[in-house]
Amino acid sequence: MARPGRKKRAESRYAEQAERLAARLRALREQRGMTQEQLAAQAQISVATVRNIERVVVIEPCLFTVLAMVRVLDATIDDVAR
Repeated sequence: MARPGRKKRAESRYAEQAERLAARLRALREQRGMTQEQLAAQAQISVATVRNIERVVVIEPCLFTVLAMVRVLDATIDDVAR
Protein backbone atom coordinates (compact mmCIF):
# COMPACT_ATOMS: atom_id res chain seq x y z
CA MET A 1 0.00 0.00 0.00
CA ALA A 2 1.39 3.39 -1.00
CA ARG A 3 2.02 5.95 1.70
CA PRO A 4 0.57 9.40 1.17
CA GLY A 5 3.85 11.29 1.68
CA ARG A 6 4.26 15.03 1.22
CA LYS A 7 2.14 16.94 -1.20
CA LYS A 8 3.80 18.16 -4.34
CA ARG A 9 3.82 21.86 -5.12
CA ALA A 10 1.09 21.60 -7.73
CA GLU A 11 -1.11 19.63 -5.32
CA SER A 12 -0.82 22.02 -2.38
CA ARG A 13 -3.52 24.52 -1.69
CA TYR A 14 -0.80 26.77 -0.25
CA ALA A 15 1.44 26.89 -3.33
CA GLU A 16 0.54 30.48 -4.19
CA GLN A 17 1.15 31.70 -0.63
CA ALA A 18 4.44 29.79 -0.50
CA GLU A 19 5.60 31.55 -3.67
CA ARG A 20 4.75 34.96 -2.20
CA LEU A 21 6.49 34.12 1.08
CA ALA A 22 9.58 32.94 -0.78
CA ALA A 23 9.73 36.07 -2.93
CA ARG A 24 9.33 38.38 0.07
CA LEU A 25 11.93 36.60 2.19
CA ARG A 26 14.39 36.61 -0.72
CA ALA A 27 13.75 40.31 -1.39
CA LEU A 28 14.27 41.22 2.27
CA ARG A 29 17.46 39.15 2.43
CA GLU A 30 18.83 40.81 -0.70
CA GLN A 31 17.83 44.29 0.53
CA ARG A 32 19.82 43.60 3.70
CA GLY A 33 22.79 42.53 1.58
CA MET A 34 22.83 39.05 3.10
CA THR A 35 23.68 35.74 1.51
CA GLN A 36 21.65 32.62 2.15
CA GLU A 37 24.58 31.33 4.18
CA GLN A 38 24.65 34.42 6.40
CA LEU A 39 20.91 34.30 6.97
CA ALA A 40 21.03 30.61 7.82
CA ALA A 41 23.90 31.04 10.27
CA GLN A 42 22.30 33.96 12.08
CA ALA A 43 18.86 32.29 12.17
CA GLN A 44 20.48 29.03 13.33
CA ILE A 45 18.90 27.01 10.53
CA SER A 46 20.48 25.11 7.69
CA VAL A 47 21.41 26.72 4.40
CA ALA A 48 19.38 24.00 2.70
CA THR A 49 16.29 25.17 4.59
CA VAL A 50 16.76 28.77 3.43
CA ARG A 51 17.32 27.59 -0.15
CA ASN A 52 14.34 25.26 -0.10
CA ILE A 53 12.03 27.97 1.22
CA GLU A 54 13.27 30.49 -1.34
CA ARG A 55 12.93 27.96 -4.19
CA VAL A 56 9.45 26.98 -2.96
CA VAL A 57 10.52 23.39 -2.42
CA VAL A 58 9.05 23.70 1.07
CA ILE A 59 5.40 24.70 0.78
CA GLU A 60 4.57 24.84 4.49
CA PRO A 61 7.71 25.88 6.40
CA CYS A 62 7.71 25.66 10.17
CA LEU A 63 6.42 28.84 11.81
CA PHE A 64 9.46 28.97 14.08
CA THR A 65 11.78 28.77 11.07
CA VAL A 66 10.01 31.68 9.40
CA LEU A 67 10.06 33.65 12.65
CA ALA A 68 13.81 33.09 13.01
CA MET A 69 14.40 34.30 9.46
CA VAL A 70 12.15 37.34 9.94
CA ARG A 71 13.94 38.25 13.18
CA VAL A 72 17.36 38.14 11.54
CA LEU A 73 16.07 40.20 8.61
CA ASP A 74 14.84 42.83 11.10
CA ALA A 75 11.35 42.52 9.71
CA THR A 76 7.91 41.56 10.94
CA ILE A 77 5.51 38.82 9.97
CA ASP A 78 3.38 41.54 8.37
CA ASP A 79 6.34 42.39 6.11
CA VAL A 80 6.34 38.88 4.66
CA ALA A 81 2.60 38.22 4.87
CA ARG A 82 1.50 41.09 2.63
